[in-house]
Amino acid sequence: MKHLADARSAIVSRLVIALVASAGFALAACGGSSTVSPSATSSPSATLAAEVDPCLVGTWTTVGQNQNSPANDEQITYRGGAGEVFTIDASGAVTIDTHAAKKVVFVSAGETFSATVSGTGRGTLSTYDLGPDRAFDFKPSADDTRKTLSLDSTGTELGPARPDTPFSAVYTCAPGRLTFYKTAVNYMIDGPMVTLTAGISKSSSTTSPTPSAG
Repeated sequence: MKHLADARSAIVSRLVIALVASAGFALAACGGSSTVSPSATSSPSATLAAEVDPCLVGTWTTVGQNQNSPANDEQITYRGGAGEVFTIDASGAVTIDTHAAKKVVFVSAGETFSATVSGTGRGTLSTYDLGPDRAFDFKPSADDTRKTLSLDSTGTELGPARPDTPFSAVYTCAPGRLTFYKTAVNYMIDGPMVTLTAGISKSSSTTSPTPSAG
């Protein structure tokens, strides 16, 4: 039993390893460094720009992942995750609809894990210049109910579902496409770059109107 407990502990510990790679989901053609930068909120090079980049305003749907990201010299393979809908208004208010989101499956050191999201994300977003890059800070609000649940290959939960927390990310944005990756990552599920496209896919459609994403 001790051996099994130690093995599970090792698996869990890998889930909370900080990545040194790109991570993200929603804000076009990212050209960020592969090295994790300091938190955007504490970086001395961060320069405040407009409160919210107009390019981000609109509705965006995540695209399924199919990529590798390194973590401590170990390649982690990601796939899935399509269908989350991000709506950003001109004031910076963000809503994340997870009802049609697909699970993310990732493989690390021969171990297969998966993660699913549930609830509704709500919060605020502000954008700024970070050296040659563009970045944003996301802060969940008190009514944010979005959570991420990670499972091992047997379907066993790896701890309780994790609620949204504040984060900073480097992004790129162009008409119709958005990508971002987090500048500091403490969970493998947060490691890859996130890509979104403008509008709501058929599988993710809701009754909400679709703002312009230009």
